[in-house]
Amino acid sequence: MYSILVVDDELSIRESFALILDGKYRLLQAASGEVALKLAADQKIDLAYLDIRMPGMDGLETLKHLKQINPNLEVIMITALNEVEKASRAINLGARDYIVKPFDVDSVLKLTEQILRKKSILNSGLKAQRTMGNKQQQLLGQSEKLKKINNIISQIKDDQRVLIVGEAGTEKELVARLIHENSNRADNNFFTYHLSDNIPTPKIKNVLFGRGQGTSTVDIKTETGLLELSAQGSLFLENLEALPEEVAKTIISQKFSRVGSEGAEMPLQARLIGGAKPGLAGAKKDIFNFFSTVLIELPPLRDRRSDIPFIANELIKKYNKIYGNNISINSAAADALTSYVWPGNLFELEALIERLVLTCQTDEIKTKDLPFDILLKSSAKGSDFASSFEKEYIRSIYELSGKNKEIAAARLGINHLLLETKL
Repeated sequence: MYSILVVDDELSIRESFALILDGKYRLLQAASGEVALKLAADQKIDLAYLDIRMPGMDGLETLKHLKQINPNLEVIMITALNEVEKASRAINLGARDYIVKPFDVDSVLKLTEQILRKKSILNSGLKAQRTMGNKQQQLLGQSEKLKKINNIISQIKDDQRVLIVGEAGTEKELVARLIHENSNRADNNFFTYHLSDNIPTPKIKNVLFGRGQGTSTVDIKTETGLLELSAQGSLFLENLEALPEEVAKTIISQKFSRVGSEGAEMPLQARLIGGAKPGLAGAKKDIFNFFSTVLIELPPLRDRRSDIPFIANELIKKYNKIYGNNISINSAAADALTSYVWPGNLFELEALIERLVLTCQTDEIKTKDLPFDILLKSSAKGSDFASSFEKEYIRSIYELSGKNKEIAAARLGINHLLLETKL
């Protein structure tokens, strides 16, 4: 039986999830981020529903620690209407998706079932590829910017170091993998290591350089580091801005030894690919210069809007195949997606498309199926378009609340006086 963790400081929310999911799954509850982390460290958890706003450790901080404890944990954020931007940030941190209060019981149940079904597929070794072919050969998109990047990838020499710069969610890891697969190292290992300011320097050194036996008779554990393991392959270091200075100096010297080892230094033979957010050149010039033999700058999704309809359709095909559906998207909904700013870039778009394929009640995704914040911030039909959907959504919440303005305002996360002006 799959285990689901519900993290929310409101007892009523936890009880709601218990009514929806208890009996079908093993349900664990936590009223705080601290309790959630203890449960995640002690027990196997497959899926977590995590509230963004909680006293003490908030949802975003809890998410970071949960993903460190279990990188494979699927996390769905719970958010109020006025906190959707935080939910987008959560997707950048590794959350699968988010639901907005008040959530629909059937949608939560279906979303849970489909995510765990996908997890079962992956565990059975039937993991779907990122595209419909056996292997994705280039980034999705047809714009000139994407064609230029795909051309650079195809021309990179086998052992050149590469620096990939882009905002969160721009698929830096995918680009790194494509570079590896396009090289003479393709048949050897490809490793990824996500650096973080939260990871202590000694742990980073152990992971990258490995551990020798040491001089202590007690310390007899040895470990092979990623630089050794990827000697004939490639190592992608994401978030280079978090690479500690002393570790960077060792890598730049291109010689290293296992931590605690008294043996000779080893030459660095791995093909190194780095990923960083914009601004690395100013913050850590030595690291930038070392990695940027070839520099690839990935544009945010908002700067290549013409690619969005194509990408959306490819992702719909992908998730139709995974879930056995036959969903399409109409032109109005595609226009709304094209006009949205996508702060989470490709990761946010893919998470949304997967959710839409899972939860769409018909065989076509329409504007009414899109999240309210996307409709509100979309300029596809102008301000009147956004305003009409805002009014329609608020009116529906008001009706669901028995026309009680206090309850409706609380559900919407706005002041009841503001609600009156909206009505």
